[in-house]
Amino acid sequence: MNSSSFLQILEKTYYPGFFTTDKHDLAHFGVDWGGILTPNPLAIVFPKNTEEVSSFLKLCSANNINVVPSGGRTGLSGGATASNGEVVLSVSKINSINEVDVSSLTIRVGAGAVTQNVHERAAKHNLIWPVDFAAKGSSQIGGNIATNAGGVRVIRYGNARSWVLSIKAVLMSGDVIEFNGDLEKNNTGYDLRHLLIGSEGTLAVITEATLKLCPKPENLSVCFFGLEDMHSVVRLFSECRKAFFQISAFECLTDVCLQSSLAFTGLNSPLETKCPIYVLLEFEDQTRQPDQLEAWLSQVFESGLIKDGVLAQSPREFKELWQIRESTPESILTGRVVLQHDVSVPVSKLPDFSRSVLEKYKNDYPDFEVFVFGHIGDGNLHIFIRKPEALDTATFITRCRSSDTDLFDFVKKFTGSVSAEHGIGLLKKHALNYSRQENEVQLMRAIKKAFDPKNLLNPGKIF
Repeated sequence: MNSSSFLQILEKTYYPGFFTTDKHDLAHFGVDWGGILTPNPLAIVFPKNTEEVSSFLKLCSANNINVVPSGGRTGLSGGATASNGEVVLSVSKINSINEVDVSSLTIRVGAGAVTQNVHERAAKHNLIWPVDFAAKGSSQIGGNIATNAGGVRVIRYGNARSWVLSIKAVLMSGDVIEFNGDLEKNNTGYDLRHLLIGSEGTLAVITEATLKLCPKPENLSVCFFGLEDMHSVVRLFSECRKAFFQISAFECLTDVCLQSSLAFTGLNSPLETKCPIYVLLEFEDQTRQPDQLEAWLSQVFESGLIKDGVLAQSPREFKELWQIRESTPESILTGRVVLQHDVSVPVSKLPDFSRSVLEKYKNDYPDFEVFVFGHIGDGNLHIFIRKPEALDTATFITRCRSSDTDLFDFVKKFTGSVSAEHGIGLLKKHALNYSRQENEVQLMRAIKKAFDPKNLLNPGKIF
């Protein structure tokens, strides 16, 4: 069916406001934060509930119309980009947030619920949904689940997969399925819920979910340290794991990242000494013994691991230290063309991996602005390459293809992953073989075909 005919069917079938073809809406909802790809959707639809998603997907299936599910579009791999005339299905209006079930420590939410709003609802009961990251004010729960979101506290709580009890989703056929039914124990065959988590919207459209909550940690502290190199960072991490406190986050950023964030936020550097790399450590001290913390800090300073450091002394300082880290990606991306990578390697291999990668960029791509930051506790580094102002975008992208090959060769050498958080989408399809064997990919294709035989849902993503 041609595009105009399908739009006529939509107009006859649904109410005013269900869909739009406004050029500004197409540009806004047709692409994610990656900023590299050009959106070209046919239309954007805004269903208000699962039933409307079901009827719409059934209509699309009958007419062989491709559909791209869309949440907050905070991804960076093109997974929510519609570049070939697809219809974008936005779940932004399916944004209900039910009351917390205090007996089971769960909350039922719509896929379009903003992550931060869910955090705030849980906080009223002194609870948290511990999936937390800088984009929480824009991201939506459906996207968090579809990408198995991680963030800054994976070291303590794990990824989104650990905090999703059940999922309601709609297949491309229009069939509605409730996966797992809010059960903590359900050992009856395959747990298909976990296939949807991390599937990047290629298997079904998530419309609702029941999330698991946990008590809010008490007596949190934040330190900001300056160090010499990644070897020192990993050694400090090892010391922290042996310490008396519970690590909640262990983040790093290079000096160029710190300077970018400070310029963006207007904050002052928390340290007097300029260092090559920095660590933000958040921990929960359940002993509540200040002398013990003071003794530990003295020990790590005397060991020579840390060149400078500060412990937040007030809620304001706590917030500002986190603001430095969380503003880093936005400070790099704003107003510039940036190629983003989020790779992972085993923590023990991070020093050699990062040294090899940075030396390669310095020697072979000296004009590239390279920013490295990430989550040391799970071996995840974000590597952002910002286009030099003197270089045109087309040339930059061409040269990035060459640098990507070099980066992914290092990822494979150090037995890592080409995508630790943001998924494969469109932008990393060519790199899937660096992290997955061919027989794994064939199994993925078979699963995709079982869920979506016509390949209409988010086609062309992942493989």
